[in-house]
Amino acid sequence: MFPQRERLPRAKFPAALSSGRRLSSTNFSIVLPKEAQGYAVVVSKKAARLSVTRHLIKRRVLAMLRALAPLPPALIVFPKAAVSKMPVQAIKAELAVLLSKIR
Repeated sequence: MFPQRERLPRAKFPAALSSGRRLSSTNFSIVLPKEAQGYAVVVSKKAARLSVTRHLIKRRVLAMLRALAPLPPALIVFPKAAVSKMPVQAIKAELAVLLSKIR
């Protein structure tokens, strides 16, 4: 997990989602908010029904985001259902490709 000061507050989600730039790949959708600062990984019940699976996906994605050091100031990641079955290195590679499109 990111420290509390680096997380995107829940109150800023509606504005961040409406004004942000969107990028997507086969397994991820990313929103880059313009004005907000912070990071969030959102795994819906549609992507993973069990909370154990949702938390597993969230932990893996957060670990790979920390490994990809220079991140934009704000980022919201929406993993899709297939991420739970992906190897960790594949998650890292796909996130790196998506984040390279930003820069």
